[in-house]
Amino acid sequence: MESSSERKNRARERHERRKARQQGMARPGAARPDFRHLTPAGGIKLPSIKLPGLKIILYGLGGLVIIVAVIVILGRLTGDKTPVASNAIWIGTEWTYDRPDETAINALADRLRENHINTVYAWVSLLQPDGAWSETIKLDAVSDFVQAFRRVYPEVRLYGWLSVASQGEDGSSRLGNPAIQQQVADFSRRMVDDFAFDGLFLNIVPVLDGDEDFLSLLRRVRATLGEGAFLSVAVPPDWTPPNDAVPQPPQIAPDTYWQPDYKKRVALLADQMVITAYNSGLDSSSDYAAWVAYQVQTFAGVAAEMDDAAQIIIGIPAYDAETPEHRPDVENIASAVEGVRRGLLAAGDAAAFVRGLAIYAEWDADETDWMQFRDSWLR
Repeated sequence: MESSSERKNRARERHERRKARQQGMARPGAARPDFRHLTPAGGIKLPSIKLPGLKIILYGLGGLVIIVAVIVILGRLTGDKTPVASNAIWIGTEWTYDRPDETAINALADRLRENHINTVYAWVSLLQPDGAWSETIKLDAVSDFVQAFRRVYPEVRLYGWLSVASQGEDGSSRLGNPAIQQQVADFSRRMVDDFAFDGLFLNIVPVLDGDEDFLSLLRRVRATLGEGAFLSVAVPPDWTPPNDAVPQPPQIAPDTYWQPDYKKRVALLADQMVITAYNSGLDSSSDYAAWVAYQVQTFAGVAAEMDDAAQIIIGIPAYDAETPEHRPDVENIASAVEGVRRGLLAAGDAAAFVRGLAIYAEWDADETDWMQFRDSWLR
């Protein structure tokens, strides 16, 4: 059993992770946290048709040839650095700090394989207000986890998760400080050089439309990482979409969204944009699904207009209630996937730029969440 001090430490770490996710603009008096997959072959369901046995074989062989051709073509287009498609998940300090045993690590790998998840955003550290990285004494454990997990799941894509608050306690911008930019860039490089991550998942909160300091930070991180390392960034949804037909989150200030040009500028600097499509504060599943559909269609459309845009990953919720922003009876995997499917359909050809879904988060996901993921997405 955990001791009282261990329970307090775990609660503190959980609180720290949640603080690191704070994103978006709230109305006065309202908290505004921000939280964070694609079915195989886009989740297209073919109609049921009865065919004689020979025709079934011929159709099957024809389909197999098409699938192989698509995989080969996409592989050539995407190059060596990025996977073609990727379902993902966030994992926390239970894995990277607490030195889980071999049995637990094997069970995690089996769970992810069974659910077609080949990308992991693994918690590493938070840049605190005093300018120090949190829990640096645990970094040896982080390195050990990466090595242990790769032994049992060698094909996984592991990204080190760093979080940075973009504003100081007085509300001033931290990202405009060149020293802080270099500090983040240098620590990002350690993710690859010292810990053997495949790249970086960078969570900067909040980032408002047109923030030039955020772009400057991404340029410095990109240059320091080098082109061989993968850069994934958390991106806020269009909290209050500029479309009256889309439900508007009641706790969010109007006009809280990124303009298309700013989305494109970020997409040119990152390899992957993870749209954190949850924490909307909406109070019905149908409204939430419509809101998610808008996010999918909008970000896919922006990527489709570019020659070399980042991958689009849609974050979906599997975490405990945090009212008023997140109600699991409204925001859950089933309602999120319904929205994703609608958005992909509405996006048309641009849907190809959405490469996967990301489950937020492993530490809160229960058997109901996993069942919803398999039933609504994988099947």
